[in-house]
Amino acid sequence: MFETLTITLREGIEAALVIGIILAYLGKTNKLALKKYVYAGIVAAVAGSIATAIAIQMLKTEWNEFMEGLMFFITAFFLATMLLWMHRTSKHIRKDIEQSMERVMSKWQALGILALTFFMIFREGAEIVLFLSATVSKASLSVAVEGIIGLALAALFGYLFIKGSLRMNLGRFFQITGIMLTIIIFQLIIGGIHEWSEVGIISLGQTGMRIIGPLVKDSASIAFTGIMLGFLVLLFIMVPWRQVNTDNLEGIEKRKVLGAARREKNRKIVVGLISAALILAFVSAQISALPSGIDPAPEKVSASGGMVKIPAAKVTDGNLHKYVCDMQHAAGESCPMHGDDGKANVRILAIKKSDGSVAVAYDACNLCGAAGYVQEGDELICKRCGAPINPDTVGEAGGCNPIPLKYTVNGSDIVIKTEDIGEKADIFKK
Repeated sequence: MFETLTITLREGIEAALVIGIILAYLGKTNKLALKKYVYAGIVAAVAGSIATAIAIQMLKTEWNEFMEGLMFFITAFFLATMLLWMHRTSKHIRKDIEQSMERVMSKWQALGILALTFFMIFREGAEIVLFLSATVSKASLSVAVEGIIGLALAALFGYLFIKGSLRMNLGRFFQITGIMLTIIIFQLIIGGIHEWSEVGIISLGQTGMRIIGPLVKDSASIAFTGIMLGFLVLLFIMVPWRQVNTDNLEGIEKRKVLGAARREKNRKIVVGLISAALILAFVSAQISALPSGIDPAPEKVSASGGMVKIPAAKVTDGNLHKYVCDMQHAAGESCPMHGDDGKANVRILAIKKSDGSVAVAYDACNLCGAAGYVQEGDELICKRCGAPINPDTVGEAGGCNPIPLKYTVNGSDIVIKTEDIGEKADIFKK
């Protein structure tokens, strides 16, 4: 939430700034007849961005964790390079663009202006497309509204900037949105690391997942949303859209202008404080409203003859079930389900698949260890990183899927050998 608004607003303002500088330069050099090539470049860049979006959408038919992670990293790279470029050029962006205009006009004129406009605007559009492709799993009204608002505000900025009626403090604007962009880049990188750890490209281990797991959960996303909202409020307070000019004023007139500016600033601060309180309440309410999932208390089952038997009928109700062994082994003896030193307490989960069969696995995964799973609707959710698991994939190795466990269905019972259960007992040691 609000990352889309931030991206579209910032990218849109950068595009509007570029267009405004190019058009102003053509006016200054009395080359107004070439403006149509600027507009042609804009149309071509928009068409190119739409074509990029369509191409990525077609690729999504084969989307998997590898591709999702790749998109996270590609988007983070482009946003980071754009952030660095703006950091280096924000103080003299007009000079840089005008020098580029002089170079293309000295050779190709119309074609050069069209190409320059196209590439500078297409870059902004492509970054928006990449960001949305990496972060938005499906279209939603809120994403569309955020994007429209961001682009509409950027278009308004562009119109006022070109007309010369806006004197926005661009340096401060880019400083604040730069911090916001850094937060977004951080989220993208963390998301990419998590996706690639699921397919084994990056090996994090349980220690790594303890660090990044909480950062990819829904609660973390809501917290990031609150931070982004806070920066939007800061943007409203700290970025004056009109500069106060008192150069030609004296006495009471000057005091009136400065007094009006102070009153406006104070009003902004009051609105900011109220907004901050509302944001805090919003974030708290959203986190509190998150589904905690159903985490059933493990049922105790007895081991007999080196086997554990679970009535299959118990598992066919569609709910998640968990089991632990109640066997108390004698001193000097070891129980495979409790580990060699007796300090483990293996948990087993069982749930019905969509085809009616039973799925059994450890209540643990190789990435997040023995954090376990809860049930939300028809999905299992990892308690450490929030990764959703389709019950139909339980029994398949890899990613955040529950670690497979050998079992057989013998008549009305699910039968598991204790020695098979004991293979991963060490994961459950505290």
